[in-house]
Amino acid sequence: MITAGTSRARLGPAAALIDTARQAVAACEENRLTRAVDADTSGPPRLAFAELLRYLGVDKADISRTVAVDEQVDARRVHAEYAFRASGFDAAVVLVCDANQPRGWAAWEFGAAGSSGTPSPVQITGGIADYAIAASYSHFAESLGFRPMRDEHLVEALARTRHREAADMQRRLGDELLALVGAVRASSTQPALCLTGGLFFNTYFTTLVASAGTFARTYVPPHPGRNGAAVGAAIHAAAGEAIPALVGSPYLGPSYTDLEIKRTLENCKLSFDLLHADRLFDVVLHALSRGRLVGWYHGRLEWGPRALGHRSVLADPFAPHVLDNLNGFLKHRPSYRTYGVSVPLKDLDRYFDRSGEISPAASPFMQFEYRPRDTDKFRAMLPEGVQSLRVHTVDESEPRFLRLLELWGERSGIPVLVNTSFNGFHEPLVCSPRDAIRVFYGTGLDALALEDFYLRK
Repeated sequence: MITAGTSRARLGPAAALIDTARQAVAACEENRLTRAVDADTSGPPRLAFAELLRYLGVDKADISRTVAVDEQVDARRVHAEYAFRASGFDAAVVLVCDANQPRGWAAWEFGAAGSSGTPSPVQITGGIADYAIAASYSHFAESLGFRPMRDEHLVEALARTRHREAADMQRRLGDELLALVGAVRASSTQPALCLTGGLFFNTYFTTLVASAGTFARTYVPPHPGRNGAAVGAAIHAAAGEAIPALVGSPYLGPSYTDLEIKRTLENCKLSFDLLHADRLFDVVLHALSRGRLVGWYHGRLEWGPRALGHRSVLADPFAPHVLDNLNGFLKHRPSYRTYGVSVPLKDLDRYFDRSGEISPAASPFMQFEYRPRDTDKFRAMLPEGVQSLRVHTVDESEPRFLRLLELWGERSGIPVLVNTSFNGFHEPLVCSPRDAIRVFYGTGLDALALEDFYLRK
Protein backbone atom coordinates (compact mmCIF):
# COMPACT_ATOMS: atom_id res chain seq x y z
CA MET A 1 0.00 0.00 0.00
CA ILE A 2 3.04 2.32 0.32
CA THR A 3 4.64 3.85 -2.76
CA ALA A 4 7.85 5.85 -2.88
CA GLY A 5 9.35 8.51 -5.12
CA THR A 6 12.82 10.00 -5.37
CA SER A 7 14.17 13.04 -7.14
CA ARG A 8 17.49 14.82 -7.31
CA ALA A 9 18.08 18.56 -7.28
CA ARG A 10 21.49 20.13 -7.83
CA LEU A 11 22.69 19.63 -4.26
CA GLY A 12 21.10 16.33 -3.39
CA PRO A 13 18.11 14.01 -3.49
CA ALA A 14 14.71 13.85 -1.83
CA ALA A 15 12.37 11.03 -0.87
CA ALA A 16 8.59 10.85 -0.63
CA LEU A 17 6.25 8.14 0.67
CA ILE A 18 2.51 7.80 0.11
CA ASP A 19 0.52 5.36 2.24
CA THR A 20 -2.82 5.16 0.46
CA ALA A 21 -4.33 2.84 3.07
CA ARG A 22 -3.79 5.33 5.90
CA GLN A 23 -4.03 8.40 3.64
CA ALA A 24 -0.59 9.48 4.85
CA VAL A 25 2.12 11.40 2.99
CA ALA A 26 5.70 12.10 4.04
CA ALA A 27 8.53 13.82 2.17
CA CYS A 28 11.98 15.09 3.07
CA GLU A 29 15.17 16.23 1.36
CA GLU A 30 18.39 14.44 2.25
CA ASN A 31 20.26 17.62 3.19
CA ARG A 32 17.78 18.26 6.00
CA LEU A 33 19.47 15.30 7.67
CA THR A 34 23.06 15.55 6.44
CA ARG A 35 22.90 19.29 7.33
CA ALA A 36 24.95 20.06 4.19
CA VAL A 37 23.44 22.75 2.00
CA ASP A 38 26.55 23.89 0.12
CA ALA A 39 27.87 20.47 -0.89
CA ASP A 40 26.36 17.86 -3.15
CA THR A 41 24.87 14.90 -1.30
CA SER A 42 25.67 11.95 -3.55
CA GLY A 43 23.76 8.71 -3.86
CA PRO A 44 20.12 7.95 -3.02
CA PRO A 45 18.24 9.67 -0.15
CA ARG A 46 18.99 6.91 2.38
CA LEU A 47 18.72 9.08 5.49
CA ALA A 48 15.51 10.71 4.27
CA PHE A 49 13.93 7.32 3.57
CA ALA A 50 14.95 6.01 7.00
CA GLU A 51 13.54 9.06 8.81
CA LEU A 52 10.26 8.98 6.90
CA LEU A 53 9.83 5.27 7.59
CA ARG A 54 10.48 5.95 11.28
CA TYR A 55 7.93 8.74 11.30
CA LEU A 56 5.24 6.66 9.58
CA GLY A 57 6.01 3.64 11.74
CA VAL A 58 6.52 1.29 8.81
CA ASP A 59 9.33 -0.83 7.41
CA LYS A 60 11.17 -0.64 4.11
CA ALA A 61 9.63 -4.00 3.22
CA ASP A 62 6.19 -2.31 3.27
CA ILE A 63 7.06 -0.24 0.19
CA SER A 64 5.38 -1.83 -2.82
CA ARG A 65 6.96 0.30 -5.55
CA THR A 66 9.61 3.01 -5.89
CA VAL A 67 9.83 5.41 -8.84
CA ALA A 68 12.91 7.54 -9.48
CA VAL A 69 12.57 10.80 -11.41
CA ASP A 70 14.53 10.79 -14.71
CA GLU A 71 15.48 7.12 -14.32
CA GLN A 72 11.96 5.72 -14.63
CA VAL A 73 9.71 8.68 -15.26
CA ASP A 74 9.98 12.11 -16.88
CA ALA A 75 10.70 14.85 -14.33
CA ARG A 76 8.49 17.44 -16.01
CA ARG A 77 5.51 15.10 -16.15
CA VAL A 78 5.58 14.10 -12.49
CA HIS A 79 6.38 17.67 -11.45
CA ALA A 80 3.15 18.69 -13.13
CA GLU A 81 1.31 15.79 -11.48
CA TYR A 82 2.47 16.94 -8.03
CA ALA A 83 1.40 20.54 -8.61
CA PHE A 84 -2.03 19.53 -9.91
CA ARG A 85 -2.77 17.03 -7.14
CA ALA A 86 -1.54 19.47 -4.49
CA SER A 87 -3.78 22.26 -5.82
CA GLY A 88 -7.06 20.49 -5.12
CA PHE A 89 -8.41 21.80 -8.44
CA ASP A 90 -10.83 19.57 -10.34
CA ALA A 91 -9.14 20.59 -13.57
CA ALA A 92 -6.25 22.90 -14.44
CA VAL A 93 -3.29 23.71 -16.65
CA VAL A 94 0.14 23.12 -15.11
CA LEU A 95 3.05 25.23 -16.38
CA VAL A 96 6.57 23.98 -15.53
CA CYS A 97 9.43 26.48 -15.93
CA ASP A 98 13.03 25.81 -15.00
CA ALA A 99 16.47 26.23 -16.52
CA ASN A 100 16.69 22.58 -17.61
CA GLN A 101 13.65 22.60 -19.88
CA PRO A 102 14.59 22.23 -23.59
CA ARG A 103 12.11 24.96 -24.56
CA GLY A 104 12.27 26.71 -21.21
CA TRP A 105 8.82 25.45 -20.32
CA ALA A 106 6.44 22.50 -20.48
CA ALA A 107 2.69 22.43 -19.87
CA TRP A 108 -0.06 19.88 -19.31
CA GLU A 109 -3.83 20.19 -19.21
CA PHE A 110 -5.47 18.07 -16.52
CA GLY A 111 -9.15 17.49 -17.12
CA ALA A 112 -11.69 16.19 -14.64
CA ALA A 113 -11.02 12.67 -13.39
CA GLY A 114 -12.68 9.85 -15.23
CA SER A 115 -14.47 6.87 -13.73
CA SER A 116 -11.13 5.44 -12.59
CA GLY A 117 -10.53 8.55 -10.47
CA THR A 118 -7.26 9.19 -12.30
CA PRO A 119 -6.92 12.42 -14.32
CA SER A 120 -5.57 12.04 -17.85
CA PRO A 121 -3.21 14.91 -18.65
CA VAL A 122 -2.63 16.13 -22.18
CA GLN A 123 0.62 17.89 -22.99
CA ILE A 124 0.32 21.35 -24.56
CA THR A 125 2.90 21.76 -27.31
CA GLY A 126 1.74 23.30 -30.55
CA GLY A 127 2.00 26.90 -31.66
CA ILE A 128 3.88 28.30 -28.67
CA ALA A 129 7.41 29.67 -28.96
CA ASP A 130 10.40 28.89 -26.75
CA TYR A 131 10.62 30.94 -23.55
CA ALA A 132 13.97 30.31 -21.82
CA ILE A 133 13.06 32.58 -18.91
CA ALA A 134 14.64 30.57 -16.09
CA ALA A 135 17.88 30.00 -18.03
CA SER A 136 18.10 33.70 -18.89
CA TYR A 137 17.62 34.59 -15.25
CA SER A 138 20.47 32.25 -14.24
CA HIS A 139 22.76 33.68 -16.92
CA PHE A 140 22.01 37.19 -15.70
CA ALA A 141 22.78 36.16 -12.11
CA GLU A 142 26.17 34.91 -13.31
CA SER A 143 26.83 38.20 -15.12
CA LEU A 144 26.36 40.02 -11.80
CA GLY A 145 28.94 37.78 -10.13
CA PHE A 146 26.47 35.40 -8.47
CA ARG A 147 26.48 31.62 -8.77
CA PRO A 148 24.11 30.47 -11.55
CA MET A 149 21.40 27.93 -10.65
CA ARG A 150 21.94 28.87 -7.04
CA ASP A 151 21.93 32.60 -6.25
CA GLU A 152 19.01 33.80 -8.33
CA HIS A 153 17.27 34.78 -5.09
CA LEU A 154 19.94 37.47 -4.67
CA VAL A 155 19.00 38.95 -8.04
CA GLU A 156 15.38 38.97 -6.91
CA ALA A 157 16.41 40.79 -3.72
CA LEU A 158 18.40 43.37 -5.68
CA ALA A 159 15.49 43.93 -8.05
CA ARG A 160 13.24 44.75 -5.08
CA THR A 161 15.57 47.60 -4.14
CA ARG A 162 15.19 49.01 -7.67
CA HIS A 163 18.74 48.09 -8.59
CA ARG A 164 18.46 49.31 -12.18
CA GLU A 165 19.93 46.34 -14.05
CA ALA A 166 18.30 43.68 -11.87
CA ALA A 167 14.91 45.42 -11.88
CA ASP A 168 14.98 45.95 -15.66
CA MET A 169 15.93 42.35 -16.37
CA GLN A 170 13.31 40.98 -13.99
CA ARG A 171 10.66 43.22 -15.51
CA ARG A 172 11.56 42.15 -19.07
CA LEU A 173 11.50 38.48 -18.13
CA GLY A 174 8.20 39.09 -16.35
CA ASP A 175 6.76 40.40 -19.60
CA GLU A 176 8.01 37.26 -21.35
CA LEU A 177 6.40 35.12 -18.68
CA LEU A 178 3.05 36.86 -19.10
CA ALA A 179 3.28 36.30 -22.86
CA LEU A 180 3.93 32.59 -22.25
CA VAL A 181 1.03 32.33 -19.80
CA GLY A 182 -1.22 34.08 -22.34
CA ALA A 183 -0.21 31.64 -25.06
CA VAL A 184 -0.85 28.68 -22.78
CA ARG A 185 -4.25 30.10 -21.84
CA ALA A 186 -5.18 30.41 -25.51
CA SER A 187 -4.34 26.73 -25.98
CA SER A 188 -6.44 25.49 -23.07
CA THR A 189 -10.06 25.32 -22.00
CA GLN A 190 -9.23 25.21 -18.28
CA PRO A 191 -9.65 28.36 -16.12
CA ALA A 192 -7.16 27.41 -13.38
CA LEU A 193 -3.36 27.48 -13.53
CA CYS A 194 -0.65 25.75 -11.47
CA LEU A 195 2.92 27.10 -11.59
CA THR A 196 5.86 24.87 -10.75
CA GLY A 197 9.57 24.61 -11.49
CA GLY A 198 12.55 26.49 -10.08
CA LEU A 199 11.51 29.81 -11.65
CA PHE A 200 8.56 29.97 -9.27
CA PHE A 201 10.65 30.22 -6.13
CA ASN A 202 10.64 33.87 -7.24
CA THR A 203 7.63 35.61 -5.67
CA TYR A 204 7.85 38.53 -8.09
CA PHE A 205 7.01 36.16 -10.94
CA THR A 206 4.32 34.21 -9.08
CA THR A 207 2.59 37.40 -7.90
CA LEU A 208 2.82 38.92 -11.38
CA VAL A 209 1.09 35.93 -12.99
CA ALA A 210 -1.56 35.58 -10.28
CA SER A 211 -2.37 39.31 -10.40
CA ALA A 212 -2.62 39.43 -14.20
CA GLY A 213 -5.92 37.56 -14.16
CA THR A 214 -5.12 35.55 -17.30
CA PHE A 215 -6.41 32.52 -15.42
CA ALA A 216 -9.22 32.76 -12.88
CA ARG A 217 -7.14 31.02 -10.20
CA THR A 218 -3.39 30.53 -9.79
CA TYR A 219 -1.71 28.00 -7.52
CA VAL A 220 1.93 27.44 -6.57
CA PRO A 221 2.76 24.23 -4.63
CA PRO A 222 4.72 24.33 -1.36
CA HIS A 223 7.80 22.91 -3.11
CA PRO A 224 8.00 24.15 -6.73
CA GLY A 225 11.66 23.15 -7.05
CA ARG A 226 13.18 20.09 -8.67
CA ASN A 227 12.87 17.94 -5.55
CA GLY A 228 9.17 18.65 -5.33
CA ALA A 229 8.89 16.07 -8.12
CA ALA A 230 9.65 13.34 -5.56
CA VAL A 231 6.04 13.57 -4.41
CA GLY A 232 4.93 13.44 -8.03
CA ALA A 233 6.97 10.26 -8.52
CA ALA A 234 5.29 8.66 -5.50
CA ILE A 235 1.89 9.69 -6.93
CA HIS A 236 2.87 8.13 -10.25
CA ALA A 237 3.86 4.92 -8.44
CA ALA A 238 0.43 4.83 -6.76
CA ALA A 239 -1.48 4.97 -10.05
CA GLY A 240 -5.04 3.79 -9.55
CA GLU A 241 -4.99 4.37 -5.80
CA ALA A 242 -6.79 7.16 -3.94
CA ILE A 243 -4.20 9.92 -3.47
CA PRO A 244 -4.41 11.67 -0.08
CA ALA A 245 -5.37 15.35 -0.07
CA LEU A 246 -2.40 15.82 2.24
CA VAL A 247 -0.07 15.94 -0.79
CA GLY A 248 -0.89 19.67 -0.87
CA SER A 249 0.37 20.28 2.67
CA PRO A 250 3.59 22.26 3.27
CA TYR A 251 4.25 20.09 6.36
CA LEU A 252 5.27 16.66 5.07
CA GLY A 253 8.52 16.15 6.98
CA PRO A 254 9.02 14.22 10.22
CA SER A 255 7.99 15.34 13.70
CA TYR A 256 9.18 14.31 17.15
CA THR A 257 7.32 13.44 20.34
CA ASP A 258 7.66 15.26 23.64
CA LEU A 259 9.43 12.21 25.02
CA GLU A 260 11.99 12.28 22.22
CA ILE A 261 12.56 16.01 22.77
CA LYS A 262 12.88 15.59 26.54
CA ARG A 263 15.43 12.80 26.12
CA THR A 264 17.46 14.97 23.77
CA LEU A 265 17.43 17.91 26.19
CA GLU A 266 18.45 15.71 29.11
CA ASN A 267 21.15 14.02 27.04
CA CYS A 268 22.58 17.49 26.32
CA LYS A 269 22.47 18.29 30.08
CA LEU A 270 20.32 21.37 29.46
CA SER A 271 18.00 23.30 31.77
CA PHE A 272 14.54 24.01 30.40
CA ASP A 273 11.00 24.91 31.37
CA LEU A 274 8.03 22.78 30.38
CA LEU A 275 5.20 25.21 29.66
CA HIS A 276 1.75 24.68 28.23
CA ALA A 277 -0.79 26.74 26.32
CA ASP A 278 -1.07 30.37 27.39
CA ARG A 279 1.99 30.26 29.64
CA LEU A 280 4.23 29.31 26.71
CA PHE A 281 2.68 32.00 24.53
CA ASP A 282 3.17 34.56 27.29
CA VAL A 283 6.91 33.99 27.71
CA VAL A 284 7.47 33.91 23.93
CA LEU A 285 5.53 37.13 23.41
CA HIS A 286 7.37 38.78 26.29
CA ALA A 287 10.69 37.88 24.68
CA LEU A 288 9.56 39.22 21.28
CA SER A 289 8.34 42.49 22.81
CA ARG A 290 11.78 42.99 24.34
CA GLY A 291 13.44 42.70 20.95
CA ARG A 292 14.55 39.09 21.33
CA LEU A 293 15.01 36.59 18.47
CA VAL A 294 12.97 33.45 19.14
CA GLY A 295 13.30 30.01 17.57
CA TRP A 296 9.84 28.49 17.08
CA TYR A 297 9.76 24.71 16.58
CA HIS A 298 6.49 22.81 16.21
CA GLY A 299 5.03 19.78 14.46
CA ARG A 300 6.19 18.37 11.15
CA LEU A 301 9.12 19.80 9.20
CA GLU A 302 8.23 22.05 6.26
CA TRP A 303 8.37 20.50 2.78
CA GLY A 304 9.77 23.23 0.59
CA PRO A 305 12.16 26.17 0.84
CA ARG A 306 10.42 28.42 3.36
CA ALA A 307 9.75 28.32 7.07
CA LEU A 308 5.99 28.44 7.67
CA GLY A 309 5.63 28.44 11.43
CA HIS A 310 7.03 24.98 12.16
CA ARG A 311 10.79 25.68 11.90
CA SER A 312 10.86 29.48 12.14
CA VAL A 313 12.82 32.30 13.71
CA LEU A 314 10.41 35.00 14.86
CA ALA A 315 11.04 38.68 15.56
CA ASP A 316 9.25 41.99 16.04
CA PRO A 317 9.01 43.60 12.57
CA PHE A 318 8.71 47.12 13.94
CA ALA A 319 12.00 47.30 15.85
CA PRO A 320 14.90 48.36 13.58
CA HIS A 321 17.67 47.00 15.79
CA VAL A 322 16.00 43.59 15.82
CA LEU A 323 16.37 43.27 12.05
CA ASP A 324 19.97 44.50 12.29
CA ASN A 325 20.60 41.65 14.73
CA LEU A 326 18.97 39.20 12.34
CA ASN A 327 21.23 40.34 9.50
CA GLY A 328 24.41 40.73 11.51
CA PHE A 329 24.37 37.97 14.09
CA LEU A 330 22.10 35.24 12.76
CA LYS A 331 21.71 35.30 8.98
CA HIS A 332 24.90 37.10 7.87
CA ARG A 333 22.88 38.70 5.10
CA PRO A 334 23.35 42.05 3.32
CA SER A 335 21.00 44.82 4.42
CA TYR A 336 19.15 44.90 1.09
CA ARG A 337 17.70 41.42 1.74
CA THR A 338 14.15 41.58 3.07
CA TYR A 339 12.39 39.15 5.40
CA GLY A 340 9.03 37.48 5.06
CA VAL A 341 6.23 38.12 7.54
CA SER A 342 3.34 36.07 8.89
CA VAL A 343 -0.15 37.49 9.39
CA PRO A 344 -3.57 35.96 10.12
CA LEU A 345 -5.43 35.49 6.85
CA LYS A 346 -8.41 37.40 8.16
CA ASP A 347 -6.16 40.45 8.69
CA LEU A 348 -4.37 40.37 5.32
CA ASP A 349 -6.42 43.11 3.68
CA ARG A 350 -6.24 45.27 6.78
CA TYR A 351 -2.46 45.57 6.66
CA PHE A 352 -1.52 44.75 3.06
CA ASP A 353 -2.69 46.06 -0.30
CA ARG A 354 -3.71 43.30 -2.69
CA SER A 355 -4.12 45.81 -5.53
CA GLY A 356 -7.70 44.87 -6.26
CA GLU A 357 -9.66 41.66 -6.38
CA ILE A 358 -7.37 39.98 -8.92
CA SER A 359 -4.39 39.72 -6.57
CA PRO A 360 -4.01 36.46 -4.60
CA ALA A 361 -6.42 36.32 -1.69
CA ALA A 362 -4.09 34.12 0.38
CA SER A 363 -0.43 33.16 0.54
CA PRO A 364 -0.24 30.07 2.79
CA PHE A 365 3.20 29.01 1.52
CA MET A 366 4.70 32.53 1.42
CA GLN A 367 4.44 32.21 -2.36
CA PHE A 368 3.15 35.73 -3.04
CA GLU A 369 4.13 39.27 -2.06
CA TYR A 370 2.09 42.33 -1.12
CA ARG A 371 2.63 46.01 -0.36
CA PRO A 372 2.07 47.17 3.22
CA ARG A 373 -0.73 49.71 3.43
CA ASP A 374 1.19 51.76 5.99
CA THR A 375 4.74 51.88 4.65
CA ASP A 376 5.86 54.15 7.48
CA LYS A 377 4.81 51.55 10.04
CA PHE A 378 6.73 48.84 8.17
CA ARG A 379 9.70 51.09 7.40
CA ALA A 380 12.14 48.98 9.43
CA MET A 381 11.38 46.03 7.13
CA LEU A 382 11.66 47.94 3.87
CA PRO A 383 15.21 48.75 2.73
CA GLU A 384 15.49 51.80 0.49
CA GLY A 385 13.55 51.24 -2.72
CA VAL A 386 11.70 48.13 -1.50
CA GLN A 387 7.91 48.35 -1.67
CA SER A 388 6.62 44.83 -1.10
CA LEU A 389 7.19 41.88 1.22
CA ARG A 390 6.76 38.13 0.99
CA VAL A 391 3.74 37.34 3.14
CA HIS A 392 2.69 34.11 4.86
CA THR A 393 -1.04 33.99 5.61
CA VAL A 394 -2.17 31.80 8.50
CA ASP A 395 -5.66 30.39 9.02
CA GLU A 396 -7.43 27.94 11.34
CA SER A 397 -5.60 24.99 9.80
CA GLU A 398 -2.58 26.08 11.89
CA PRO A 399 -4.25 26.88 15.25
CA ARG A 400 -1.07 27.10 17.36
CA PHE A 401 0.73 29.60 15.15
CA LEU A 402 -2.49 31.51 14.48
CA ARG A 403 -3.07 31.90 18.22
CA LEU A 404 0.46 33.22 18.68
CA LEU A 405 -0.10 35.86 15.98
CA GLU A 406 -3.44 36.89 17.46
CA LEU A 407 -1.96 37.27 20.93
CA TRP A 408 0.94 39.25 19.49
CA GLY A 409 -1.61 41.54 17.84
CA GLU A 410 -3.32 42.09 21.18
CA ARG A 411 0.03 42.97 22.75
CA SER A 412 1.63 45.03 19.95
CA GLY A 413 -1.40 46.36 18.09
CA ILE A 414 -0.55 44.60 14.80
CA PRO A 415 -0.67 40.77 14.43
CA VAL A 416 2.38 40.58 12.15
CA LEU A 417 5.69 38.87 12.94
CA VAL A 418 8.93 38.49 11.02
CA ASN A 419 9.15 34.82 10.02
CA THR A 420 12.47 33.60 8.66
CA SER A 421 13.97 30.14 8.44
CA PHE A 422 15.29 28.43 11.57
CA ASN A 423 18.77 27.39 10.48
CA GLY A 424 22.43 28.06 11.03
CA PHE A 425 24.61 29.96 8.59
CA HIS A 426 24.85 28.01 5.29
CA GLU A 427 22.57 25.24 6.60
CA PRO A 428 19.08 24.06 5.62
CA LEU A 429 16.08 24.28 7.95
CA VAL A 430 16.58 22.46 11.23
CA CYS A 431 14.91 19.06 11.26
CA SER A 432 15.38 17.28 14.59
CA PRO A 433 15.30 18.66 18.16
CA ARG A 434 19.08 18.18 18.31
CA ASP A 435 19.48 20.37 15.21
CA ALA A 436 17.38 23.08 16.83
CA ILE A 437 19.38 22.98 20.07
CA ARG A 438 22.71 23.17 18.24
CA VAL A 439 21.62 26.15 16.16
CA PHE A 440 20.13 27.85 19.22
CA TYR A 441 23.38 27.71 21.15
CA GLY A 442 25.58 28.37 18.11
CA THR A 443 23.87 31.55 16.88
CA GLY A 444 22.46 34.83 18.12
CA LEU A 445 19.06 33.40 19.03
CA ASP A 446 17.85 34.51 22.46
CA ALA A 447 15.10 31.96 23.19
CA LEU A 448 13.79 28.66 21.87
CA ALA A 449 10.25 27.27 22.03
CA LEU A 450 10.80 23.60 21.27
CA GLU A 451 7.19 22.40 21.24
CA ASP A 452 6.25 22.97 24.91
CA PHE A 453 9.86 23.12 26.11
CA TYR A 454 11.29 26.61 26.56
CA LEU A 455 14.99 27.50 26.69
CA ARG A 456 16.60 30.88 27.12
CA LYS A 457 20.16 32.21 27.24
